[in-house]
Amino acid sequence: MRPTITVLQAGRAVAAIAVLLHHSLVATQDFVQPVPHGLAVIVENGFRGVDFFFVLSGFIIMHAHGDDDRNRAAAWSYARKRLRRIYIPYLPISLGLVILYTLLPGLSASARDWSLLSSLTLIPTTAPPALSVAWTLTHEMLFYGVFLTFFVTRAFAPIIAVWAALIVVGGWIMGAGGIVLAPINLEFIAGLLAAVAARSLPSRSLFALLALGVLGSAASLLWLGSEGHMRVWFGLSLALVLPGLVRMEAQGRLTAPPWLMLLGNSSYAIYLVHNPLASLGARIAARFEALNAWPASLALCAALGIGVGVLYHLLFEKPVLRRLGGRNVGDALGLTPDRARLRG
Repeated sequence: MRPTITVLQAGRAVAAIAVLLHHSLVATQDFVQPVPHGLAVIVENGFRGVDFFFVLSGFIIMHAHGDDDRNRAAAWSYARKRLRRIYIPYLPISLGLVILYTLLPGLSASARDWSLLSSLTLIPTTAPPALSVAWTLTHEMLFYGVFLTFFVTRAFAPIIAVWAALIVVGGWIMGAGGIVLAPINLEFIAGLLAAVAARSLPSRSLFALLALGVLGSAASLLWLGSEGHMRVWFGLSLALVLPGLVRMEAQGRLTAPPWLMLLGNSSYAIYLVHNPLASLGARIAARFEALNAWPASLALCAALGIGVGVLYHLLFEKPVLRRLGGRNVGDALGLTPDRARLRG
């Protein structure tokens, strides 16, 4: 019995750094110089870290709250915890960008259309938030709202099944727009199912699913590409991998080193700060001859994103959330388990 599922924390770290490298590549190619094609093809797939976050969101929410009492008090406790952890680290970053873009309207991507309401509340509007990566957090808010039905009705499983069917038919096949029917939401649903599988299926079945998921993930990377809804296959394949990895850790066969745990704990902070810092890093690299090359630019962008993200986690996110009563911090993408324990 372990207090934390370290393999999931390690996965958080890898996913956050993958997204960071993706945006560092974009900034470097915009402000410095093109990155060699072979490397660029690999690094640009870092956006798929978001797919892992969505799967992990469903897994952790179900695993952490699947045994909660199903009443209004438990629903309120769940909602308070989730909202606190998503908004407290997010709002300072968002407010900073809102002020910066308002005072300097010609700065970077500030000329694009963005919504003050969405930036402050994460409520979907016709324009995105000022922090570009916050579009994922609007999905997280949807996920949190959907899971609230777990506490108020015994029909949670049929509700999820109907939602999945509507997404496939309306969002995927018919191409209906809107956040509710976005096919990427299937990754959250797959995460819910993965958490149930991790608790209920025998180890042999989980390891078979793990092997199938690894093959599916590789296939989606090599052949399906990233166009349109094809990226969802990558997330669905990852959902097959998670239960086996979690069971292996519960059996004492896997664990993550402390440094990777630190990055995993800091992953939400890294995710929040990295994109503006990638733009800043590439601009700095472009201005200094010693740094004006793609290797130095990528390294600077990555160092800024990771370094500032870890500091933001240690100096702000972690102490503030602890003061407000949260035992675990940084799980606004469904990333830190509250009761991350499984039987071996």
